[in-house]
Amino acid sequence: MHLFTSLTTVALAATSVIAAPASMDKRADSCSFSGSDGWSKAIDNKKSCSTITLTDIEVPAGETLDLSNLKKGTNVVFKGTTTFGYKEWKGPLVRVSGDDITVDGTDATLDGDGSRWWDTKGTNGGKKKPKFFYAHKMTNSVIKGITVKNSPVQVFSINNSDNLEVNGVTINNKDGDDNGGHNTDAFDVGESNKITI
Repeated sequence: MHLFTSLTTVALAATSVIAAPASMDKRADSCSFSGSDGWSKAIDNKKSCSTITLTDIEVPAGETLDLSNLKKGTNVVFKGTTTFGYKEWKGPLVRVSGDDITVDGTDATLDGDGSRWWDTKGTNGGKKKPKFFYAHKMTNSVIKGITVKNSPVQVFSINNSDNLEVNGVTINNKDGDDNGGHNTDAFDVGESNKITI
């Protein structure tokens, strides 16, 4: 009898362990978005996906591709070319935040088409120019492989972040050398710890 009771207890305990995951928050393994409405669908569904793949996204003027407050462990994958509409505003064009986030743009270009804003003044007057990429409140995270082309003004703003690695990123603003690009700094880091670029 004692052996039977012990086996029954073990069987009931195993059933409890198996049943426990049903109460956990379920997310889709992978969600893919593309085109002119992909940016808004990605924002609307960002908490539902463990991997967010963005292919040839077209972000409209005056809007942010807002991937802030992602769930822990989310992967964001850029593919193709992401473009942004023109408006004089402060931006940012892209915002990402969260814990244990990986942003991978190995096969991607984020094209700011900065010549629409360039007026030789940068942030010292002239047109109001959007900053490119806010990596604010990112912890234990990685941004890798992205190519940023022709930023309107400063590229990466890293703030209130901890243990963030930026690896293999290419920033190409050389078209602005002869066309009025100014203040297109690669990285501005503030109030952060353990930032590796």
